[in-house]
Parts: sequence; structure tokens; C-alpha cells
Amino acid sequence: MNAVVLQEGNRIAIEDVPVPILVDNQDIIVKVTCAAICGSDIHALHGVLPGVNPGIVIGHEFVGIVDAVGSDVRRFKVGDRVAVAAATWCGTCLFCRRGEFQYCLEGGVWGGGEIFGKGLAGAQAEYVRVPYADNCVEPIPDNVTDEEAVFVGDVFSTGFHAASEAQIKAGDTVVIFGCGPIGLAALISAWQFGAGRVIAVDMMDNRLKVARTLGAETVDVRQGAVVEEIRGMTEGFGADVVIEAVGNPLALQQALKVVRRGGRMSVVGLFSTAVEMPLNELVYNGVSIYMGLGNLSRMPALMRLLSRQRVDLKCLVTHEFPLLEAEAAYRIFAEQKEKCIKILLKP
Repeated sequence: MNAVVLQEGNRIAIEDVPVPILVDNQDIIVKVTCAAICGSDIHALHGVLPGVNPGIVIGHEFVGIVDAVGSDVRRFKVGDRVAVAAATWCGTCLFCRRGEFQYCLEGGVWGGGEIFGKGLAGAQAEYVRVPYADNCVEPIPDNVTDEEAVFVGDVFSTGFHAASEAQIKAGDTVVIFGCGPIGLAALISAWQFGAGRVIAVDMMDNRLKVARTLGAETVDVRQGAVVEEIRGMTEGFGADVVIEAVGNPLALQQALKVVRRGGRMSVVGLFSTAVEMPLNELVYNGVSIYMGLGNLSRMPALMRLLSRQRVDLKCLVTHEFPLLEAEAAYRIFAEQKEKCIKILLKP
């Protein structure tokens, strides 16, 4: 089958690799109908994502049709349309029993590395083997398209997690740093929690435009004085909630300066280096900070929001390519961010 394989020298290539087979009774095989390129795939391409090595099929955002089913799988049959979580979880370890599936000892990041494209063969391929299928896979309703469902297993789940962790209350003013797919998903989710006002911060015209179409006020980083502008927009008090969805040290420092006293901050951006935090100031302001990986177990609830047309994720998709044109798609994603939010690949 055709698959996008990470190469030495910061390259990808389409290679002919073996079609996966069932390994465990809890596995299913999914025929991929739609996969997406994630920012972390670009990090892998440039060798800055630990544990992702040349020779692996990359990609972890995908949907498809069940092609084969292990004997212990109860929720799915051949022919079902499904969305798959970016990482797997066993459902029985300490963290799974606590509902913290993103920290699963068998799957997740900290256990066996059972993330598609890191530990498991990835999703930018024609077929994928999915372990722990009954835990980590969600049926797609007939009225939800692949182009929307593909976000449920990572982007929408992570954005929703960011909003949930921040404990947004009715009427809250929410500031979101970063209008990439995760930040925009957090914006969409903030309204679901009753935010009264959302201010989105970015430096790319296309992303700021989408944020405005989703109901946010916007602040353009290129204009400078981000902290002063947001403080002015909030009568000097700052925001009730701030979400950092960039993974940028400067954005984090600015975010810390615009959260009000007693406010809450949620960090879902992934940082490649250590970042200083002014705890000597924050301790006097009573700021609560939440951080960590997105909990993907909310997939059923998020799929219901899509099915009931409570949210619309179509605005996140800016490009579609056949899988065989993945190299061109990656170039656009890496080099033309001013025109690109999310790229889909279709086998």
C-alpha cells in the first residue's frame, strides 16, 4: 500500500509498505478515507519530535472504514465509518481508571508510545492497524462528513480539553493565544462553555479572519503592544481565562500578563525548550494554571455536537490533496502558513 514515510535528512516520501494485519484480538484494521497533516508532523520532519525516527509511517489524525475486526472487538463491524483517536489507551491501568487516558501506562505518550506515527505506524496511508479499538474509536454518524469527523480524534478534542481545563464560566472573557487548528477549536469550544467574549491573538491574516467569523474579537501580534491592547479591552483587569495554544515562550509570557487576578490559564501548546515563569508575581495574583495533553475520551460527546450541528469545523480545512501528492502538501503546510490552516490527504 502507499504511505507517507519519514526519511533521513528532513524529508518524506511515498513508499510501498505492507498492508497491516490484526496483531491482537482487540485490534481493527481501518481503510483510511481522510487524514490530516498536523504541526507535530512538521516537527517530526525536522527531527525535533522525540521518538519519531526515519522509516516510520507518519500521521495521527484520520478517519476511515473498518476493514477487519479482532475477535474481542464488540463495538465495530466491517464497513463501519469511524474516527480514531490520535493515541491509544488500555482502559485498565491506574491512569485510565482515573479517567486520565492521555497518560495511559500502556498507550499514550508515557507508556508504550502507542501514538500513530510514534510507536504505531501512522495514518497517512491507505490502511492502519488500530489497537484497543473499543476504547479509542468512535462511530461517525451518517450526517457527519469525513472532513469534519477527522478533527474529533485530536484537534477538536484538544481544543475542547483546553477550554474544559480552564473551567470557563458563563459570561467569562476568554483570550486565546494562537489561531491555528487547536486554538480555533478552543475558540469554538469556549462558546460551548458559555464564554461571554473571546479575544483571539495571532499574526496571520487568514487565521485572524477565521477567528472573527467564529465570533471572536482579534488582536494582531504584528501591531505590537499585545498585553497593553488586551488590558485596554478588559478595562485594565485582564481576562478571566487565557488559553495558550501556540507553544511559544513569548506567547506564554504575554498570556501570563493578561490573565486577571484569580483568573485561570490553560496551556496546551507544546514547547520544545524550558520556559521561565514569574512565580514571584503569579503567587500574589492567585492565578490557576492547568497544562497537559488533551484527553481524547470526549470523542463521543464531540461527535454528538457535530451530528446535532452545534458546531461547524469546516472552516478549519483550507486544502485537500491526494495521498500521492503528500510531498507537495507538506511544502504548502510548512511554507505557506499565511494561506493554510489545515490540509487533508485522501488515499
